Amino acid sequence: MALVARGKTDWEISQILGIGQETAIQHVKDARDRYGVTKRTLWAIRALFDGQISFADVFGR
Repeated sequence: MALVARGKTDWEISQILGIGQETAIQHVKDARDRYGVTKRTLWAIRALFDGQISFADVFGR
């Protein structure tokens, strides 16, 4: 979640986590589906409001 909130692409997420790009795409899609949203930005905002991530996670402080 934090990587998406930081604006990382699926490819960048796959490289950071050491997984395949298609796996990263599927994980992000599954997580968006669980939140009931279609956009990555909305998912990040909802995660912030739900307390799943913090502004420190997003901005790396």
